Amino acid sequence: MLFICRCHYGGIISDKWVQRNIKARIYTSAIGVFLTIPAILILGFGSTTTVLVLAAVLFGIGFGMFDANNMPILCQFVPPRYRATGYGLMNMTGVFFGAFITSFLGRSTDAGNLGRDFALMSGVVLVMLIVQLVVLKPQTQDLEQ
Repeated sequence: MLFICRCHYGGIISDKWVQRNIKARIYTSAIGVFLTIPAILILGFGSTTTVLVLAAVLFGIGFGMFDANNMPILCQFVPPRYRATGYGLMNMTGVFFGAFITSFLGRSTDAGNLGRDFALMSGVVLVMLIVQLVVLKPQTQDLEQ
């Protein structure tokens, strides 16, 4: 059931909403990113298994809403002939940042600061959320040729 929520609801919501609001995909993605912020804080400072599992579920739902809208958002800004390149660059950037964060959190673990530094990442996510909402201004549902 959680897998279905994570994979489909973000797309379903934005598909219906975009019929009335051109920025709906961006807003749906932003809602998903917003859900990851308290999840990351809780994962950094949480102490009980139940709380940590609930935070992980919240993160999964939020990230799923974000992830389900990446390609549709890209299609609002990039012509069809460049979409594979754009999506590849987006994925490459995600992998590079994932590697950096893994290394950073490994050093944080060694220094005994894992919880604090993990929770501080929520500030970075908040900044990226604001950038997403301020910078992305689509003019169409799907940029054709």
